[in-house]
Amino acid sequence: MSKEKLLYLLNQTTQNLTIQNQAYRKTTLANYDKEKETLFVSYAAGSMNGGGWEMLRVKLMVHVENVVLEGEFVVLPHIKKGAQFFLIIMMILGVFFSQGDFLLLGEILVIFIIPLLLLYKNLPQIVGNEEGRELVLKYFANELNGKIEVLDDLE
Repeated sequence: MSKEKLLYLLNQTTQNLTIQNQAYRKTTLANYDKEKETLFVSYAAGSMNGGGWEMLRVKLMVHVENVVLEGEFVVLPHIKKGAQFFLIIMMILGVFFSQGDFLLLGEILVIFIIPLLLLYKNLPQIVGNEEGRELVLKYFANELNGKIEVLDDLE
């Protein structure tokens, strides 16, 4: 399948990957960045229990007459930005409410900020959803007639 045909099929069978479309049921969401030649595919959160927090980010590579997609599942940008915003607000509130008392500021850091930093650092592991990943891979296999090869991390 050519790259143009793949992008045409994606355009015909998916909705835009935006926060507004996350409420749909049984809907695949996708965006394509022409400059980076990167495709983003997710399944709408309304389709699964607790899902819709991550997307498949793949790089499009053309080999002979075939298109090869290689990528990984990552946290959706609006989820990551929301977590960053919450962390910054909590840091500002901590400094504001400590009013220059370093002991109180240290307590606020230990009780609130450090756990939030750990939460943000481990966000990809927390939001990982096997059901959503399977739905995205089934979309590629069924709708686009793709061959799926999943490689586990060797960490």
